[in-house]
Amino acid sequence: MRNKIVLAAFAGGLFALLGGCGSGGTDSASASTGSSSGSSSSSSSGGASGRTFSGSAPSSELTLPAGSQGFVRTVDGRSVLYVVPDPAPTTPQPLMIMLDYLGGNPTFMADLVLAGAHAAKGEVLAFPAHEGLTWNNGVYAAEIFNNPQTDVVFLSDVITDATTNLPVDPSMISMTGFSEGGFMANLFACDQPALLNGYGMVGAAQVSTTTCETGTPLKMMMFSGSDDNEVPYGGFGTVYAAEKTASIWETIDGCSGNEATTDLPVVVNDGTSVVQHQIPACNVILYQIVGGGHDWPDGEVTPSTTLLGTTTQNIDATQTQWEYFTGS
Repeated sequence: MRNKIVLAAFAGGLFALLGGCGSGGTDSASASTGSSSGSSSSSSSGGASGRTFSGSAPSSELTLPAGSQGFVRTVDGRSVLYVVPDPAPTTPQPLMIMLDYLGGNPTFMADLVLAGAHAAKGEVLAFPAHEGLTWNNGVYAAEIFNNPQTDVVFLSDVITDATTNLPVDPSMISMTGFSEGGFMANLFACDQPALLNGYGMVGAAQVSTTTCETGTPLKMMMFSGSDDNEVPYGGFGTVYAAEKTASIWETIDGCSGNEATTDLPVVVNDGTSVVQHQIPACNVILYQIVGGGHDWPDGEVTPSTTLLGTTTQNIDATQTQWEYFTGS
């Protein structure tokens, strides 16, 4: 999220111009996480398969507390940053793939979601790099991105690489993203649901032009701020409203009944509150962040993030999604 201030206003302009969205950030490109030399501190065996977590060291800009470590693998010529526990797990683990925002990169995204602190608690997180300014996620006009499926192929290859070369459980792979990354996670879940057991979106929603494969139900979770001016809670242009997006996935998941709303406890008086929307027993959950902006709930707060609204401290989007997708 460093050096993000200049592009924050630029992101808002793009949203108005293209129907797109995203927080700002300085795009250091995928090389920012792959430019460092060295090796991961992990040398542990990977269970019966003999796999290990290994790869080049992450960018020196990445903030990692004790109990966590990072390394980079290369897939299709792009960097994929992994932030994992230290020592690394030796048996197949769940993996949550996290996609960054407009102008971001894997290191910025890992810092935004406080990946190191979560890895120290046992979570295994991956941060793939997009090409250029953002993802080919189907949001922008065809003349700008002619092939929105390009990154679907890349992310499929990331999953193949992870399940082939790392101790990752292929039945426990989830994907989430922030802003443009959230739109990309939605597109991937619609196109390749069999590769995931769940997906999430933060500051994003479904686009009317995205068609979903409806035969594979998924756990689905989204976070949307009532004061999000980049991706409004009520929708904008071809971007559906948050509640409309949730209803699409309720249909895909075969849910029936009346939605219940639950006010979560306010644990921090930061001007926000959280309302959970869910049909009982349905695997689709929408968290409405009342008073929240275009931010990652309980993520990194900097002078830059405040330009996009209040970051709620009343729910942790990283931890909540991890626990939901892994059943932990």
